[in-house]
Amino acid sequence: MQKKIIALAVAGLVSGVAFAQTNVTVYGVIDQSYSYSKSDNGLSGAASGTNKYSGLKDGGMSGSRFGFKGEEALGNGLKAIFTMEYGKDSDNDDSTTNSGSNFYVRQAFVGLSNNFGTATLGRQYNAASDVYGQNSSNGVVNAMPVNVLQGQASSQIRSQGGNARQDNVIKYVSPTFSGFSARADYAFGESSKNTALVATVPTGYSAATEIDTTDNGRYSVAGSYANGPFGIDVSYAGQSNVRTTYANGTTYDAQGKDINEWYIGGRYDFKIVKVYGSYQDMDNNTKVNNAITGSKLWQVGLSAPVGANGTAMLEYAKIDFDSGNYKSGTKLDGSNSGWGIGYTHALSKRTTLYTFVSQIDYDKDTASTGDWVGGIAAAGEKTSTFSMGVRHAF
Repeated sequence: MQKKIIALAVAGLVSGVAFAQTNVTVYGVIDQSYSYSKSDNGLSGAASGTNKYSGLKDGGMSGSRFGFKGEEALGNGLKAIFTMEYGKDSDNDDSTTNSGSNFYVRQAFVGLSNNFGTATLGRQYNAASDVYGQNSSNGVVNAMPVNVLQGQASSQIRSQGGNARQDNVIKYVSPTFSGFSARADYAFGESSKNTALVATVPTGYSAATEIDTTDNGRYSVAGSYANGPFGIDVSYAGQSNVRTTYANGTTYDAQGKDINEWYIGGRYDFKIVKVYGSYQDMDNNTKVNNAITGSKLWQVGLSAPVGANGTAMLEYAKIDFDSGNYKSGTKLDGSNSGWGIGYTHALSKRTTLYTFVSQIDYDKDTASTGDWVGGIAAAGEKTSTFSMGVRHAF
């Protein structure tokens, strides 16, 4: 009897919340796939062999998440909006260690919106990343080539390292006028002008002047045009006056430079096939740890409907590096490239099956061999990946 009373009381509380917050939406994604990858290890003689990975992987199409979003009408067309979104690796659990490493905040922002646009504050996607996915045949399928290579680029737009979502962001998104729209953001670096942050200052340098509140700020702007089957997006992103809190005679003088990156992408829908392409150029002038890096990444792709519920996709991507140690003169100016073929099949509006095969060819003089699964890639070798999975949105 007592349990029934408690249950009714809880139901009454939940009902009250529902009536008070009818504009709040709970949503989420669970995405699981089986993946297999292999690559020669790049070693010679008795040490030569093949690296392999086999296992379940979260987020073959999109990372698993759950969130809350909502809005409140304030009158005269003005609305308050918010999003709280959390990510969780759905194929393992870290509760035994209580580390929390697999549970994280994807987005958390609040803002105002009306006919003049939307302004938001908090952790959120930067403006440049908002337009990135719509110019790739696969969206953001993680193991397809452009996204693997994007993760190697130290990109300010989007990378597997997470630059797409940034902390301390103030962002504006305009309305759409005759197909044109614009957006911009600034992410505060929140560096402190504090001499105590620097343990050792080399001769000729002042900690008070070398570390300032404007250091490490990120920014991006993007413009878009969409009209019927055609769409094009351009963006510019960067990080200004990049600094770290450490200092010594070999690295301190390498700080205080900028990272800059521009991007252009487009698509055209011919009905029987849709074509995509993009190009981006990143220039990293920071010389952190005596290294200077740069990269150029381009991709082309196709997608085509298969029956009423299927979509086939094809993609090729290539990244060229301009990297090395600026003091020793060591250069890492190779290029990585790859292709991918994928297929998605919608079982319903919420549930999608998918499969893809991809191969990345790593130059022996490459600046990066990062891959999506297993960390098995090796310089001078090819990494092949097969994956199949299911994605459910709620």
